[in-house]
Order: sequence, then C-alpha cells, then structure tokens
Amino acid sequence: MLLHGIVFRLEHYRNDEWELGEECFRFYKIKELVDQYEAFWKLRQGLHPKNIFELGIWDGGSVAFWFECLRPQKHVAIDIHEKQDSPYFQRYVATRGLADRIKNYWGVDQSNGALLREIVSREFDKPLDMVLDDASHLYQPTRSSFETLFPLLRPGGLYIIEDWAWEHWPGFVTPGHVWFHETSLTKLICELVEATGSAIRLISNLTVFGGFAVIERGEMPTEEFRDFNLEAHITRRPKA
Repeated sequence: MLLHGIVFRLEHYRNDEWELGEECFRFYKIKELVDQYEAFWKLRQGLHPKNIFELGIWDGGSVAFWFECLRPQKHVAIDIHEKQDSPYFQRYVATRGLADRIKNYWGVDQSNGALLREIVSREFDKPLDMVLDDASHLYQPTRSSFETLFPLLRPGGLYIIEDWAWEHWPGFVTPGHVWFHETSLTKLICELVEATGSAIRLISNLTVFGGFAVIERGEMPTEEFRDFNLEAHITRRPKA
C-alpha cells in the first residue's frame, strides 16, 4: 500500500514475491479493517484529534498511517517489545521534520498504569483527544489501560479498541490456539455496553464495528474519575 509516498507492507498478505526488502513499514491491518475505519470517519466528518496516544506499535506502520490520515499535533505510541524504531521509521520522521510530533516508547507494558500516566504527562500539555488500543487484545491488560487512559481523554474524546472480536474468528476457537483459554475482549465490550446504559455522563456513545469499538467519553468531571473502576459505573439488578 502506498500513502503519501510511504510504503506499507500489509502483513496479512505477505508472500515471497516482495522485492523492497526492509524499505517499508510492516502494517498489520487488512483492507477490510481500513474500510471500516473509513466508514466510521465519514460519520465523524470534521473531527480532527490533536493529541493521540497509541498502544501497540508493531513496526511503526500504524503510527505513520494514523499520522498521515489525521495529522495530529502530537502522536505518542508504546509497545511492550524491547525494540527500537526501524531505519525506515527514523527516515520517515527525520525527512518530514516530525521529531517534535511523533514519539515511540518501546518496552512499555500497557498494564503499567503509573508509567502510562507518566508518559502522557511528559508528552502532552492538554487532555488526549484519542486513544488507539491495538496492543495485547487480552481482557485484563486492555481493561487496565482503559481504566488508566479513559479519564485522561477530554469530554467527547474517543477511545478505540481494535480486534475485540477475536474470540469469534474461526482460527481462534480451536483448542490448540494459544489464546483458547484466555478471556476475550468480548467481555469488556459487553461491560462497556452496560456502562453506556448505566452512566451516560461516563460514556456518551459506543460504536461497534466488526474490527474495532469506539467509546466516546462523556461529560463526567475529571475529579470524579479518581480511582476509576469500570465496574463501579455499571448498574445491574441484584442476583436472586
């Protein structure tokens, strides 16, 4: 895929006929997912997030993709793997003069709430406009990140969780799959639906596509998010 002169190698379609070597971004998304994002942004025309925080870098391709599509003032991303920016990524940042607008942090666990808050405080001088979670795709780390970062969004800011539906994909339901016994993100999405119905000041809107879910922060004041726990904002009938 070619975008603004930048080469992306779609990992799902990898084959031995590729001839550009490492002169590209490895981009772990399929066209159908990109099409879903296009459909969503058509619903939100005029929305231009300025401060973006991303979980899950892979090879830096998604950072470049979102920066080129949304042109934020600042895009910061983290990844659990102990790596460094690829030479292609470094050239992308250097040749476009983006060193002050793009920053990657490697070796950061998305469950480390204290470190996530520290990075956000260091890199942003205003509330976040959007969080993109394309990291572990597992329930507990993803919920932990949500409870850490959702309060740092401005009212109306968007929190996006990718690949929530993996439990329902054919290849993931076989007993031999490495995630067969893991708690899936479907549980979290259902909890977010419950919270949307229970606390409109917390979540003003929830949009679900097959490839991602978008949670819009409500008007709850920041001070009411102290020790934020999603479960505390869900109202259910008592069990018999």
